[in-house]
Amino acid sequence: MHAAKRTRAAALVSKHGPTCRRVAQSLGAAGVHVRATPFPSELPLDGLEDVVALLVDLDVSPGEPPAMLVAEARQAYRGVPILATAGVDSRARLLDALCESDVHHVIPKRGALTLPRGGMPVIGTLEGPDEHDLFAAIRRLLEGPESPGVSPYLLSGAPVHEVSVRTSDDKDGALEAIIGFAESMGLAGEKLRRVELSAEELLMNALYDAPRNSDGSPRNANLDRRLAVSLGSDETVKMRYGCDGQTLAVAVADPFGSLSKQAVTERLRKVREGIPRPNAGVAGAGLGLVMTYSVANQLIFAVAPGRLTEVTAVLHVGGSNRAAQERGTAVHFYVGGEGVGE
Repeated sequence: MHAAKRTRAAALVSKHGPTCRRVAQSLGAAGVHVRATPFPSELPLDGLEDVVALLVDLDVSPGEPPAMLVAEARQAYRGVPILATAGVDSRARLLDALCESDVHHVIPKRGALTLPRGGMPVIGTLEGPDEHDLFAAIRRLLEGPESPGVSPYLLSGAPVHEVSVRTSDDKDGALEAIIGFAESMGLAGEKLRRVELSAEELLMNALYDAPRNSDGSPRNANLDRRLAVSLGSDETVKMRYGCDGQTLAVAVADPFGSLSKQAVTERLRKVREGIPRPNAGVAGAGLGLVMTYSVANQLIFAVAPGRLTEVTAVLHVGGSNRAAQERGTAVHFYVGGEGVGE
C-alpha cells in the first residue's frame, strides 16, 4: 500500500478577501494548498504540514512597521521563504519589508486606492496581487530551475531570443537587437524607453559591476562607463528576451555570481530618496538597478554565489503605459537552491 503523498502548503496572513482569493487560486494552480488567518499571532496553523511559503499581507496592520509584522509571522515558520504583499502605501512599505527584514519576495496589489474626505484609503478598492506573478514566483521556489531566462514570465510558446555579450561593442549590438524587436511590435514612446532602459542597465551592470578579479575584488566597477571593456572568453554574458503580446521580458545572466541581496537593497533604498539618474559615465553610484526598478513591473534576481547572476526585468506592454506603471514593481530574490539550482 502506497503512503499518502503529503500536500505542499502555504500559510497566508491576510483579512483582505481579494488577496485571499488570488493567493489561493495562484498557489493552488501550482499544487500548493493555502490556509489563511487574519492575525500573525494565530500562526502556526494547526494541521498545516510541508509549508513551502509564508505570505504576509502588510495591510492587516497598515500602521505597523513592516519588519515588525514580518518578524511576528516569522516566529512560527523559520526557514520558510516569505512573500510580502501590500496595497496601502505599497511601494514604500514593500521596499521597507525587502530592505529591513528577511523577506526575499515583495508583490504589490493591483487597483488604485481612493482617498475620500479625511484622507484614509478605502482598501475595498484594491484587488489582490497579480496572479501570474504569484504563480511564477511559487513555481520557481518549488522547482528551482537554474538560469531559466524569460520563459517563466511569458505565455508558453512565446519565442525567446538570445544574444551573447563579451565587449562594449557586443552590448551596443544587443541593445540594437532588442530595440529593433520592440519596434517591430509597434512599441514606441515611453514603452520603448522602458524596454531600452531596462536592457541597457542590466547589460551595463553585467559588464561593469559584476566582473571580479581572482581575489574576488571588483574588476570594472570603478571605471568610467564610457570606457570600452572586454570580458574573457569564458566570461560570456547572455541576454535573453521575448514577448507574448502582453508582457515583454529581458534577462541578463553573467558567470560571476557576485551580487548579494544586501547590495540590491542598498541600491533600492535610493528609490525612497528620489535620486535622479547620474550623468553619463558616472561609476559606482549603484543607480542602474534603481532605474530598472522604476520602469519594470517585476525585477527578479537569481544568484548562485561565485557562479551565476541573472537579473530579469518584466514589463507589461499590452495596455496603456500609465496603467503598467501604476501596477508597481514586484521584486524577487533567489539565492543558492532557491530558483537557481545547487
